[in-house]
Amino acid sequence: MNKYQMTCAIIVACIFLFVTGCSNNRVSTNDEPKLFEFPDGSSMILNQNSEVEFVMDGETRKVQLEGEAFFKVKKGDVPFEVHTPNGVITVLGTAFNVRSSEKELDVEVEAGIVEVETANCREKLRRGERVLYDDVKKLVKKGQAEFKHHIWTDEFKNDLRKIGKEVEKNSKKLGKEIKKISKDIKIKL
Repeated sequence: MNKYQMTCAIIVACIFLFVTGCSNNRVSTNDEPKLFEFPDGSSMILNQNSEVEFVMDGETRKVQLEGEAFFKVKKGDVPFEVHTPNGVITVLGTAFNVRSSEKELDVEVEAGIVEVETANCREKLRRGERVLYDDVKKLVKKGQAEFKHHIWTDEFKNDLRKIGKEVEKNSKKLGKEIKKISKDIKIKL
């Protein structure tokens, strides 16, 4: 199998995994992050070993998160809710990161405003702010966002750019091959 065929096989496999992994309103990852667009136009990058289930029906925009995800929420009249074991994050349109485990909830706002509600607090966070809730200690710490999610989201975006460049390069080669073949068999395209 040559490099072009290998690239095409990888692209087809990625598309297949994306489509099959996103059926039944559930998206999950194993060792690699995954980009996903919700029916309302909002998007997320789901970090490795994470999972979401969601309901988006025009009256509800609700996501149940286990793990970590970066969300970019399209503005709308219906609130976008992210439910975790330790709290609920509610927004209308913004960009933010949520890291959730059984014991902690960590929310950082990149743009806009979010409301974080836990058993012990209700906090509004603006751009550049962070709240960390520790369920064991029943402790809430609000402060400046560290944006550590940029480490894995930027790496994921760079990987996508590399794949895109490879696809573009190989599609040009494919176009040249098709023109050559069509000349050989005297078909005009």
